[in-house]
Amino acid sequence: MPVLRLILWKLLLFISIEGKSPVLLYIMEEGNFLNRLKMIFYNINNNATERSMLLSLLCKPLSMVVSFIYTPILLHYLGEEAYGIWATILSIVNWINYFDVGIANGVRNLLTVHIERQEKEEVSKDVSTAYIALFFISAITFLIGSLIILNMDLHSFFKTEMDVKATFEVSFFFICINFILSLSRIILYATHQAEKVSYMTLLTQLINLCGILLFAFCGSGNILYVAILVGMSGMTVNLFYYGRLCGKNNFLFPHFRMFSRERLRSICNVGVKFFLIQISVMILYSTDSVIITRLFGPANVTPYQTAFSAFGIVNGLYAAAVTPLWAKYAAEKERNNYSGIKKIVRTQEKFMLIVGIILLIEGVCYKPASVIWLQKELNYDPGLIIMMAVYNFCYIWSNIYAIACNGMERIHLQLYLAIIGAVINIPLSFYLGGRLHMRSTGVMLATVICMLMIAIPMAVDTHRYLNKMCRLKEEGLK
Repeated sequence: MPVLRLILWKLLLFISIEGKSPVLLYIMEEGNFLNRLKMIFYNINNNATERSMLLSLLCKPLSMVVSFIYTPILLHYLGEEAYGIWATILSIVNWINYFDVGIANGVRNLLTVHIERQEKEEVSKDVSTAYIALFFISAITFLIGSLIILNMDLHSFFKTEMDVKATFEVSFFFICINFILSLSRIILYATHQAEKVSYMTLLTQLINLCGILLFAFCGSGNILYVAILVGMSGMTVNLFYYGRLCGKNNFLFPHFRMFSRERLRSICNVGVKFFLIQISVMILYSTDSVIITRLFGPANVTPYQTAFSAFGIVNGLYAAAVTPLWAKYAAEKERNNYSGIKKIVRTQEKFMLIVGIILLIEGVCYKPASVIWLQKELNYDPGLIIMMAVYNFCYIWSNIYAIACNGMERIHLQLYLAIIGAVINIPLSFYLGGRLHMRSTGVMLATVICMLMIAIPMAVDTHRYLNKMCRLKEEGLK
């Protein structure tokens, strides 16, 4: 039984059974508890993936606390309409992260393999090629996007009289800068240091929280100040951590002389498929706020977005724990250890019951808790809260197979299904939300339907493939 699974399992079972704690039974059963505990932490410290998973998981509650404090303060600082506009702008500008032609995800697996083989020159080529390519993509994207923003009727688009052009342009500028700098996170994932990505997220959130508190103390809501704060905090943290990373490993610093067209072609062979998946996922997961704005106005985004943030806590905790597994899967594939991949996938599946129970409890408690949290009562569309719980359950469940397939570079089925889901999602959202008058609940239901169309075939195919590879390996050994 993997060490991390053992620890989590014992913590999750910390309840009374027949008057006895399972932890006490475990201590009695295993003998010397202190020696056992020392061995557990020794094993974690010497296993990069498990250490990264555990530290990321421990860091997430702090991030949740900051987010819980930050959201109501930002809502009160901006007001419901401006907050809805800000949430919609963030949804749009974050689409830029999907425009890397799959370079980030394409280089992620290559980096893992070359680092596993300790090929520093190859790693340097990967990093340099990826950074230079992303720089040119970002520059072109910024020029085209700026022209569109300057000539776009934003008042009509956002259905508001507020002047949002400067805010949109500033947010777009910073997202293009961070688009390049965020490659440092991919390098951390590939080097089994995913916990540092969690540190980066937490530090960025703390800077944003301090900034919003200062703004709230000094005056009334200004959405432009928020855009500058969020952009600067992300840029500063990305630069700081990448500087530290290169200081310890100078071969990770990009050089023009290390740029390789052949390497770019190799990255893009897989990367283009990831890119198409990213675009499809963007349409599937990141358009709901825009659709709600267009159908019902920006003020209706606020109850949707606050509920989305609250339910995303469970999703975020799970993501923090399993994100390091991408690099783990790539490394296990390199070793031809498909049985190890199969065990990890099955372990995650067993936790889905616990995830479902947690989301169900959150669904029941959310509305009264949100009044305390936000210090105001929002008008939620009927059924939206329970649909949020269903959405997050499906998202976590589908991610089990998506991460495994990404790490193994088995992405053809995922690509086709994601494209189908993206094509269906927007018209289905307008139909359920607008035509059937289900409002934001219908928009979320459309996303859930499309997710299930992707997740179910992927679950079946992943198990079929892993069983096949394990059987072939056993036959080869015989």
